[in-house]
Amino acid sequence: MSLRRRDSRMEVGNTDGVLRVWQDVSGQLTANGDYLVIANEARLKGERLTMYLATSGKPVDVTVLECRPTIANGLVRHQLRLQPVTGTSSRSTEPRRHNDLETE
Repeated sequence: MSLRRRDSRMEVGNTDGVLRVWQDVSGQLTANGDYLVIANEARLKGERLTMYLATSGKPVDVTVLECRPTIANGLVRHQLRLQPVTGTSSRSTEPRRHNDLETE
């Protein structure tokens, strides 16, 4: 008898959903209205994120414009340029956390 299965053991029934992963980042607002942040993980150009600012109680939806590796405190980090998405409001109702800048 073969030990391989003919059928899959797992089946995904609902492929619609959102996975939220919290990540602390540090950054600043640039003169042209984009956010420039330093993060531990790289992101894909065009990826959509929700950012929670310590200075504002309202989440900000942003899109990744660029991502490039950088060195910060002797460690490899990723510099992200994030552009706020205009004309939409964030879907999240979760409270903000108390750090300078956070994305999920």
